[in-house]
Amino acid sequence: MSDIKLYLRSWFEGIRTGLQSNLAVSLGFGNEFVLVNLGEVVVELFQCRGKRIIWSGKLDQNNFSSKLDKLKGDQFILIPKEDFVTFHLSIPKVAEHSIEQLLESEIERRTAFHYDEVKTDHFVLGSEGTHVNLLVYVVPKKKLTAICETATKAGLKPQRFVAQNTDNLAEYGGTFMLESSASDKQSRLRILAAMLILTLFVTALVSPFIERHWSYGKLLAENKRITPLSEDIHRRKQNFHLYEEQVKTINEFSRQQPTVVAILDEVSKILPDTAWIRRFHLKDNELVLQGFASNASDVVAILGSSEMFESPSLRSPITREPEKEIERFNLVVRIRF
Repeated sequence: MSDIKLYLRSWFEGIRTGLQSNLAVSLGFGNEFVLVNLGEVVVELFQCRGKRIIWSGKLDQNNFSSKLDKLKGDQFILIPKEDFVTFHLSIPKVAEHSIEQLLESEIERRTAFHYDEVKTDHFVLGSEGTHVNLLVYVVPKKKLTAICETATKAGLKPQRFVAQNTDNLAEYGGTFMLESSASDKQSRLRILAAMLILTLFVTALVSPFIERHWSYGKLLAENKRITPLSEDIHRRKQNFHLYEEQVKTINEFSRQQPTVVAILDEVSKILPDTAWIRRFHLKDNELVLQGFASNASDVVAILGSSEMFESPSLRSPITREPEKEIERFNLVVRIRF
C-alpha cells in the first residue's frame, strides 16, 4: 500500500513539475541541453529546453558530429532503462543527515551489488508524517564506464550521464558523473600549471613593489626608533655646548682672579716689618687676615690704600698684649678683580 502511495505521489509531482516546465518553455525560458541516446548503429539526438524536447533526430554515428555542433547546451548521455535500478525508500526525518549510510545497507539488501560497485542518486519526493520519501537510482560503475567509452569513441564529450525515468526523455531522473579520467586529470594538471605560471608571473611583477613597500615600512619603523635617540643626542649636544661655555667662562674668570700666592705676596709687600700674618682664609673675593702688628690701625689703613684690596674692616676689636708691646687684629678685606 505504501508503494502505491509513493508511486501516486511521484506521479502527481511529475505532472506538476511538467506543467511548470511546459509553461516556462512556452514563454521562451528554460535551460537548453542535448540528450544523446547511443545505439549500436544509430545515434538519437534530442534538443531539449526545460523538460520539453524541441527537436529530435536519428543520425548515423559517422555523420552526426556536424549536426551535434549546431545544437545548444551541455551533452547528457542517456542510460538505458535496463542498465539502472530504481526503488522507493521511506526513511525517518531524523535520518536525513545519514542518507548515504542508509542507502548503503538498502542497496546491498535490494540489489545484487555491493555499495562500492555502484553510483547512486536520489530525489526527495515529499514527506509524510515523521518520514521522508525518496526515489533512489542505482547504476553499476562498470555500465557507466562502458557507456562513457562508447561516447568518447563517437567523439562526444559528455558532461553528465542521466537515467531515463519516463517516456518523456527530457524528464530524466538520476544524474551521474564518473571519477576523473586520465585526460581530466591531465587537463586539471595543465590548468594548475597555468595558474602556477600566472601566479609566478604576477608575483615577479608585484614583488619589487611589495619589497619596496616592506623596505619603506622598515625605514619608517627605523626612523621611529631613531628619532627619539637623535633628539636626545641633539639635546645632549646643546647641553654640552652650554657646559662648554660655562667652563670657558669659569676658566676665564679664574685666569682673571689672582692666586693665593699672588695675594699673600701683595700682603707681604705692603705690610711693614712690624706686622705679620698668623692665619688667613680666602672665600670667594673676601680675605680674612689674623695676625699681630705694633700698630693694628696702620695695617687697616695700608690695606685700604692698596690697588688689590678694598673695604678693609675689623671683624673684632683690636687687643693689645702689654708684655710684648704688640696688638692682635682680626680683619676682612675684599679683593679687587
